[in-house]
Amino acid sequence: MEQQATQVQAPTETTKQPRSTFKKWLRRGYFGVIHLLALFAMALIGVALAAKFKWTNDSGNVDLNSRYFSEMAGKYNQGFQTDSLTFAKQERQMYQNVGLLAKYYPQNAKLILDAFHRSGDVTIALRMLDAANLRMQKHKGYQRELQRIEAEASEASLSIYPWANYREWKEFCRVVRADSAAIDSVSRITGVESRLIVMCLVGEQIRMFNSSREQFKKYVVPYNRLILTTNRGYGVTGILQNTALKIEKNLFDKSSAFYPGAYYQNCLNVKDSFPELVNDTIEAHKHLTIQRLMKGGDHFYSYLYTAFFLRQFQSHWEKEGFTLAYRPEILGTLYNLGFQKSKPKKNPAVGGSTFNVGDKEYTFGGLCYEFYYSGELMDLFPLTSQPFIPTKVLEKTIVFPEPEEEEVVAPTEG
Repeated sequence: MEQQATQVQAPTETTKQPRSTFKKWLRRGYFGVIHLLALFAMALIGVALAAKFKWTNDSGNVDLNSRYFSEMAGKYNQGFQTDSLTFAKQERQMYQNVGLLAKYYPQNAKLILDAFHRSGDVTIALRMLDAANLRMQKHKGYQRELQRIEAEASEASLSIYPWANYREWKEFCRVVRADSAAIDSVSRITGVESRLIVMCLVGEQIRMFNSSREQFKKYVVPYNRLILTTNRGYGVTGILQNTALKIEKNLFDKSSAFYPGAYYQNCLNVKDSFPELVNDTIEAHKHLTIQRLMKGGDHFYSYLYTAFFLRQFQSHWEKEGFTLAYRPEILGTLYNLGFQKSKPKKNPAVGGSTFNVGDKEYTFGGLCYEFYYSGELMDLFPLTSQPFIPTKVLEKTIVFPEPEEEEVVAPTEG
């Protein structure tokens, strides 16, 4: 019996063992999953808290070149490139810098030039050069050459003529362009090269700024203020009262050394008057000649009397066997000094009144010479091969309206 009981109990232990093992692993797996889910939940909570309280934000470091980047960002603003002359200066500086970079890194220099040629925008190339120059900050030889280029660029004028580098000069050119039709009309009927007429305008207007750039800004920009009467003369070319009357007299006085010929009487309508311009008690302003010079608008009469003045000097000198056709400096000097200084000779002196523009001193004749050959305003008022067209040619080509029945007489000086 005992043996039987033993035999019956043995299989019971054998059958329970696999079942216990299964439950054991099931339980481990269950708790494992629970722990993983708990850890995942904790991780999510941690991330949320870190994001809320910015525990994971990287404080970062300020780049050592941060200030350089800021300077470069403001360097090329809207006013950086203002006109063609400024562009030319920037382009020249860019090519010099690219040439310097090519000595050390030709591939990078080529990439910058390619970018410029594709875009046509010099500021793109300059920005790229700024980035390259940042990498070359520790290269002493490169930096010395770069400083030399920048120094030359800052010292170099846009024009070899200092007076042409002022911003106000560009404004002056703009308003003179507005008068180009009147100037060309005067040039056509008098045979005086338009550039000679404008030369006197330039000399007179810059002279009246009296060495002060503040006056330059005040008068040249609002161009219409230049026609106000001053103690220097009338009109935009500043012709004195006595000079204007002498110019008119010389048109009719055949005995005058300055008489240019009968043709020029037809160029002036001596009856033109503008009494509405007289708003003061100055007696001279009642004279028709002064009223013509004071006339606003296109300043035609200012340019006409200027052309007469130059033509009469030329006539005087031609009678003595000389010509002023290619002597703008002498014409400018005589225009400034007047009829009494016109003494035809082989080597006349150049001069006239002296004045400053910026820190440079000029004589009236010297400034006229510089402008005449400067190339400024050349597109509208070019140099020609015939500064004074012969009177005989004008008589054949210029047709004036038929004169009225009454005879045209010379104006009086009173």
